Amino acid sequence: YALIESFLKEDSKNLDNSDIFYATSQDLSLEFAKQQIIPELEGVIKIIRIASVNTFFLKYEGSDELSLNGQIVSNNRTHIFNQGATVRTSKSKPIYYSDVISKYINEGKEVKLEFLVEDLRFIFKNNKIGLHAINFKEKAGKLVGIMGGSGTGKSTLLNVLNGNYEPTEGKILINGLDLYKQKSKLEGVIGFVSQDDLLIEELTVYQNLYFNAQLCFNDLSNEDIKVKVDEMLQAIGLFEVRNLRVGSPLDKTISGGQRKRLNISLELIREPSVLFVDEPTSGLSSRDSENIMDLLKELALKGKLVFVVIHQPSSDIFKMFDRLFLLDQGGYPIFNGNPIDAIVYFKTHVHHVNADERECNLCGNVNPEQIFNIIESKVVDEFGNLTEYRKVSAEEWNQRYIKEFPETEIEHITTPPESSSKVATKFKQFKVFMKRDVLSKLTNRQYMLINMLEAPVLAIILAYFVKFYQTSQHNQETYTFFNNENLPQYLFIAVVVALFLGLTVAAEEIIKDRKILKRESFLNLSKSSYILSKILIMFAISAIQSATFVLIGNYILEIEGMLWEYWIILFTTSCSANLIGLNISSAFNSAKVIYIIVPLLIIPQLLFSGVIVKFDKLNPVLSKKNEVPWIGNIMTSRWAYEAITVVQAKNNNFEKQFFDLNQEKSVSSFKRDYWLPEIKSAIERLSEDKKGTESFKVTQSLLKKEIAKEENYWNGFECKNCDSEIDKFDPKNENSSKQLLNLNVFLGKLKKQYNKNFNEATTNIDKKIEVLTEAKYQAERNKYQNESLLDLVTNRNEVDKILTYEDELFQKDDPIYNEPINERFLDAQFYAPHKYFMGKKLTTFFANLVVIWIFTIILSIALYYDWLRKLFESVERIKKKS
Repeated sequence: YALIESFLKEDSKNLDNSDIFYATSQDLSLEFAKQQIIPELEGVIKIIRIASVNTFFLKYEGSDELSLNGQIVSNNRTHIFNQGATVRTSKSKPIYYSDVISKYINEGKEVKLEFLVEDLRFIFKNNKIGLHAINFKEKAGKLVGIMGGSGTGKSTLLNVLNGNYEPTEGKILINGLDLYKQKSKLEGVIGFVSQDDLLIEELTVYQNLYFNAQLCFNDLSNEDIKVKVDEMLQAIGLFEVRNLRVGSPLDKTISGGQRKRLNISLELIREPSVLFVDEPTSGLSSRDSENIMDLLKELALKGKLVFVVIHQPSSDIFKMFDRLFLLDQGGYPIFNGNPIDAIVYFKTHVHHVNADERECNLCGNVNPEQIFNIIESKVVDEFGNLTEYRKVSAEEWNQRYIKEFPETEIEHITTPPESSSKVATKFKQFKVFMKRDVLSKLTNRQYMLINMLEAPVLAIILAYFVKFYQTSQHNQETYTFFNNENLPQYLFIAVVVALFLGLTVAAEEIIKDRKILKRESFLNLSKSSYILSKILIMFAISAIQSATFVLIGNYILEIEGMLWEYWIILFTTSCSANLIGLNISSAFNSAKVIYIIVPLLIIPQLLFSGVIVKFDKLNPVLSKKNEVPWIGNIMTSRWAYEAITVVQAKNNNFEKQFFDLNQEKSVSSFKRDYWLPEIKSAIERLSEDKKGTESFKVTQSLLKKEIAKEENYWNGFECKNCDSEIDKFDPKNENSSKQLLNLNVFLGKLKKQYNKNFNEATTNIDKKIEVLTEAKYQAERNKYQNESLLDLVTNRNEVDKILTYEDELFQKDDPIYNEPINERFLDAQFYAPHKYFMGKKLTTFFANLVVIWIFTIILSIALYYDWLRKLFESVERIKKKS
């Protein structure tokens, strides 16, 4: 005491008038001194703050007994008035440390803060009531504790107050701004620290805090941010471990208390005006718990409003709170006031002995558990046994609360709340997200090892086992690319691998960040910047995986001159799969669910690719005889496989020398050998049928359509009066053969022309071979062309070379040489060499790549707007209504 008195006397000359408070026993209120020190009065509690050490001292000048923290102390001495302390006399109401410090904090501040909750109610989706009518007001400089038993709605209340859950009724106003209707105006004002760790485990302590600061402070340079981060690490006691990797709870490199402090520092560094903290001391030692609460109390002392959900706090921590809000079962509010008063309040209502005792008379400690023992005390039966029924129900406690805790009036503030941070620009956010994600992946050696080795290992296994060797006459096994019968299967598996790798590498990307995104949502960060960074990183990984797969696979199988084409097709396929993976990662809440869904996404890609089951062999509900069905057209595998097979068959260094001639030869051969005989057969059916029947009309329509196609194909070679001849044809007419004279003449001319074209194409091919020499021709064919793939794209093993479907003829033979007739949107047979888009002729390779990228863009838009998640939510709502 002598030291304190001496210190006060020495420092009194440095006191200014704003450091002195008076509380008189007459008006029982705390008054802020606006003038010179008031002369000594009877019954005055004088509280002085020494600014140099940020400590409060008190002295009572009166004759009544003075009680400090529940203990009688001397009136003749100066006492330290510390955190959580309560002082009173026999004639006055208690004066709390929190009241004094809040007076000091708020006095003279230009911008103040008011947090107003009006008639707040919350109902869960299952119609269970989560929170009953809640009304309260708080201002800056307060540390507010939210307590209650298990399942009372503490976390629900916290999430409603911080903006995560929109209330069913009522509103929350911060300086008059509605938290839900005017959220953009409250940017950077609210902070949230979850009970869970929201750290990037692969990064160091410093990197976690540094990248977070870069997102928060757009107006600070990197050097200023580094200084700020170092200062925060010093303040929270993590500077010595700043270069340690955070690690997971199962692979710890820093302690649980250090993880909690780092979690809180992510929000403390930007000093939000209102901070919400969920169970900051759970799982921590008493020392670590006090350190964490000291950090939060310090933030409150700086003029911020801090809400903390806490369970079973110690006496010291309980006293730190300036305000206590208690909830009972069913979300009923039952207390709102000073924590020390809570004990007296509940003891008084149950007529407890010594109800006025706030603290232990000997040690000054309080026991918060005593409150819950009173609230949840059970009825005793006639045998002295506790029953399951409570003495006072939650509803009864709530009714007492409504009567005894009227709304306190505080000034209505309309000045926008302070925001100490300015969010980075979208481009800067994008760079931070990119760098943060790349570093976290590079640090995770297991992740990098698996992702970088997966593609080359699969390429080695696949290429090695499908490399088919032929046995020569001398029993020697030789390999030529031309004779490898497994190439079509290899190309299909390559597409499947690209889909699988792209899907799995992205499937967990967003779900693992969900908690971090929830915290960062209070910064109102750019969603587009985050999604774009994820997409580009996934694309980069897919580019590397596709490149290693193609390089190794093509080398082993000796596929020449197709590196670029194979890579761009497999890379594009992986990119599309990346977006599918990101969409399901965004839509679902469990990694287990995601990995159950992955096979369900892959299997349709296999089934409806047109490879395992041909499109015309599918169930009639889906299949089409003459074109790719809709189910195939929405599969990435269909477009990717067609592109890779067609480009290999058509654009290899051997075939591209002969493709135009082979195409002319194929068209002429088909028309001469299959189409003309089918037309003549139709004419015979027309002669044998009965006029006016349905079959007769179908045959007439078929002849007219096919002749029209030929006229369009030749552009000037017309069949004059053919349509009228077909319309007027009568099988009963004795001169029926002469009725189709013009048609027969036209068909005769076509046969001559196709014979001529076939012979010319054959001659030109022979000339090219002669120039190349037979030996070089065979060598280039063996090196660049594959016989099994050629069989596939020419349908060589197909028995029916021409198909009659309804009133049209369709070519089944040589689809690789058959140009599409329709110039509709990319409409063509499978393995067509070209496609039409808006009247322009495109190679199948290019057209299919465009289609897959269109899929990718649509999936990107779906990811940004969360279409898949919203779809599932809509389905759930419909089910509940039904």
